[in-house]
Amino acid sequence: MTTPLKVRIGAAAWCAFAYFSVSSLHDGRWAEAMLLLAALVLMPMAWTLVRDFEDTGWAARLWRFDLQVHFPAALLLVFAFLLPPGPGALLCALPWAAVLGIMAVDGFLRIRRHGFSPLGLLCRDVGLIYASVGGAWLLADRGGWSPLGFAPDIVLLTAVHFHYAGLVLPVVAGLALNRRPQSRIAQLATWLVLLGVPLVAAGITATQLGGPAWVELLAAWVLVLGGWGVAWEHLVLAVQERRVHRLARALWLVAGISLGLGMLLAGLYASRMFLPAMGWLDIPWMRALHGTLNAMGFSLLALLGWCRAGRACCSGK
Repeated sequence: MTTPLKVRIGAAAWCAFAYFSVSSLHDGRWAEAMLLLAALVLMPMAWTLVRDFEDTGWAARLWRFDLQVHFPAALLLVFAFLLPPGPGALLCALPWAAVLGIMAVDGFLRIRRHGFSPLGLLCRDVGLIYASVGGAWLLADRGGWSPLGFAPDIVLLTAVHFHYAGLVLPVVAGLALNRRPQSRIAQLATWLVLLGVPLVAAGITATQLGGPAWVELLAAWVLVLGGWGVAWEHLVLAVQERRVHRLARALWLVAGISLGLGMLLAGLYASRMFLPAMGWLDIPWMRALHGTLNAMGFSLLALLGWCRAGRACCSGK
């Protein structure tokens, strides 16, 4: 099955789930829909963009296996969210978590082969590893578990976070850096994304365990600044890359604006303890605004833009 066909069928399945299950963007099920969007629609595009033709041996075999099992695993994940948390939902989510785990092994193998340079490839491959953390939190959500006492909403949103900030953002940051390797902003943004994703997880965990609020604040703003750098690079590409199809540049433009706004909301939410005026920005509003901007406005449009631009553009050739 070709990637475009997977994306079309996945999009149809996602639309059906969203239509029949999600009552509003404030609904908790919108988080489930965003995770399914990543699995059914975004991941096939991302895997096409990050495929490494230098993979050999186990790395190549693992990649082919993931490509073969991805689509049935993603469809089975739909049933995981149609069932209540428990053994049945956990069983349906296991194949997707396994796909992400295999992808992480491939990321480790790639880093072992090429080391920590070039930076764009490192960011791409670290993203493959980060995504597996989302698989672990997905299993916790579908199993009905609450690691470290986190509320169910936070468990699910952590799984969503590592599908988007953990995978899509590093992949797209790496693509932008590959296209503009001399850009200091792209280089700095890539490092901030690499550091910011685990720092945010550590900061939220520290807050949950009673640590100082400034730890979460600092971690969040590291990722916010990295996201703004990636957004800026997409705006620059949209304006300057005249050789790229105008549709791809239009998609990059909207994606850059969406990411900039989504990251601003993330920064304001992290600052809520120090900015009383931001008290209204709670989890339902973040799910509706920040989540939608990052999932639909940035991730979907950015990946569509890079796919439309073609692999040569992605590699910077």
